[in-house]
Amino acid sequence: MSTSRRQFLAATAALPLTSLPAFAGGQEPAAAPRLKATVILVRHTEKAKNDPRDPDLSEAGRERAEAFARMFEAAGVTGLVHSEYKRTRDTLAPLARERELTSETIPARDMDGLIARLAGAKETDVIAVAGHSNTIPAIAARLGVTLRDLTETSMNTRVPEGHLPHDAYDRVHVLTPGPKGPRALELRYGEPTPAAKDGEGH
Repeated sequence: MSTSRRQFLAATAALPLTSLPAFAGGQEPAAAPRLKATVILVRHTEKAKNDPRDPDLSEAGRERAEAFARMFEAAGVTGLVHSEYKRTRDTLAPLARERELTSETIPARDMDGLIARLAGAKETDVIAVAGHSNTIPAIAARLGVTLRDLTETSMNTRVPEGHLPHDAYDRVHVLTPGPKGPRALELRYGEPTPAAKDGEGH
């Protein structure tokens, strides 16, 4: 083994596990952008069954969205970003009302646009992002953090970064910048949800 190869492996082994970006399709991704802002990642809350493609929040989902607002109303949130779906927008709506902020829509498929938005935020910014069971781990991975306790598949789909468990609506991840890359603090909020179980939708 060459000296440079040994040095690379030694340096990689010294990094904390949560600093290593996820690998997709067998290809090493580009280095994670340097994050300066604090980023709060939350999956949309529980959804109703009124529309299979773009449902509203259920009563439990609306209650959890209010709990999310209470949890972070004093956190100095400066920006709110959600996907094009109502369930992510409505998850952030109570916090938007409390903070008197207008939330931004970045489509779920525009991961590059979302990462650019987060990477371009200032050190004083605190941005809450509402996504989906398959996008929250991917966003974290693109920023250099690997989330824990993920499932491999959901709705018979598989993504390299994994999924949040279908029934897990009570998780929130706070990413804070650091000299060796961001760190993730995993929190719980609202009513506890069942343990991990592969199954339905995002």
